[in-house]
Amino acid sequence: MKKKKGLLYGTAALAALCVIYVGVGQYMNHSKEQAKEKEEGEKVYLTDLSSVSSLSYDIDRQELSFTKKDGKWSYDGDDLFPVKQEEMDSLASTVSKLEALRKLEGGDSLSAYGLDKPIRKIAAAAEDGTKSVILLGNATGDGDYYAALEGQDTPYLISSDLYNETGTGLNDLMALEEFPAVSGADIKSITITKAGISEHYVKKKLDEKDGTIEWSSDSADSLDNKLSDNSGLNVLADSLSGLKVKSCSNYKVQDSELAGYGLDQPAAVITYTYDKNGSEESFTLSVGSLNSDSSCYYTRTEGYSNINEIEKASIDKCLTVDKGIS
Repeated sequence: MKKKKGLLYGTAALAALCVIYVGVGQYMNHSKEQAKEKEEGEKVYLTDLSSVSSLSYDIDRQELSFTKKDGKWSYDGDDLFPVKQEEMDSLASTVSKLEALRKLEGGDSLSAYGLDKPIRKIAAAAEDGTKSVILLGNATGDGDYYAALEGQDTPYLISSDLYNETGTGLNDLMALEEFPAVSGADIKSITITKAGISEHYVKKKLDEKDGTIEWSSDSADSLDNKLSDNSGLNVLADSLSGLKVKSCSNYKVQDSELAGYGLDQPAAVITYTYDKNGSEESFTLSVGSLNSDSSCYYTRTEGYSNINEIEKASIDKCLTVDKGIS
């Protein structure tokens, strides 16, 4: 009987401890939420815009204006300009609810903070028609900036985030063309044409488990075409998969302009095929002349209007690797 009572007392004590534990946990969570709400309530914001749909700012005496439609940003000066979407989304997020480090009430006039002649003006509008124009004034010794809303006399102190995000010119906001996200192992065949002569190579997988392969010239159907050494083609495949655009010289080239880039009669044309989600895709790159400082080749991807620049060393590695193929 005593054992049963002891067991009952122990169970009751454990249950009480569980209730206390849960209660303490709920209290702690509630306290954290209250602290978080208090902290948020004490913050000061210059703007409160939802779904920013247009942005503009001035830099180097040029105003850059952008509009977001159907979830995509475009440059108002040229609808064909390829805009970096992530950077514009980041700027829109900063401007939509711009937090102030401090509100300088009862201080000096705006001129004391350089806000009578702002170094930058950022305008934003939301889908509901709400608008805000932010003026940036002098920088502080700590790297922060004075700011104010146009039409208001109250200055604020903000971090340098907004200044930095609006410190890029139009070319810095150009989205560069991205080549297929493949590795050398994904490439199945390679064709390189120079001076009217084409070299074609095909890769064959010998064993899916251990990944052994062999390269052949022209066709993998004949043993006579098999290359004695795979290393040269493996290097070529890796080099092709690593090609990246350094800059874009012309994002809407006309056929009449191709000669200026050496792309009316390309010095080389590179094509490779690769697996993508179980189907075979192809990528073709035309290589033109060198740019003005001979650091890059002008290139053009089949089906695109962009004239890109790719570093000379990267292209040369692809075009000269055939010397090591046997």
